[in-house]
Amino acid sequence: MITHLAHYETSLFWGWVLAMVVPTVAVLRLALWPERIPPQNSVGAIRARIERERRAATVDTIRLRPVTGPQPARRPAHRRTAA
Repeated sequence: MITHLAHYETSLFWGWVLAMVVPTVAVLRLALWPERIPPQNSVGAIRARIERERRAATVDTIRLRPVTGPQPARRPAHRRTAA
């Protein structure tokens, strides 16, 4: 009877461990373990990429010549109406 009771208590203990401790450890690991961020997604890399794109956009606007002279008509000359 005593061996049966000891075996029963041991089974209860390991059942409790499997039912409570293992899921708790798994949830805590998922919640608290830091996730590795790829280098291209780090804050510094994103800021550097934005700055490069901003500089490239600035260079493109500097190279363009400003529009001078009269603007072309939206409609051809034979379609214009007198106002």
